[in-house]
Amino acid sequence: MNTITIPRNTYAQILDTQEKLRGDLSRLQKIVFHIAQDEVNPKYATKLSKIEKGLSAGKGTNFKNKSEIKKFFRSL
Repeated sequence: MNTITIPRNTYAQILDTQEKLRGDLSRLQKIVFHIAQDEVNPKYATKLSKIEKGLSAGKGTNFKNKSEIKKFFRSL
């Protein structure tokens, strides 16, 4: 296993960004459910719940570039 050293403030920024993303995903999920409860496909809602639970548990997804991120969200 390799060890990488980064400055403490960079690590704190990474943690802050991660926490903001978790909150944004949670708020997005609540908004979507509130606005379009009847229109949301139950399978899509289940996928969002799994993603949110994974983020809350500390599980993450790594992306190599912007196109992988787009592909990930389109696959939902």
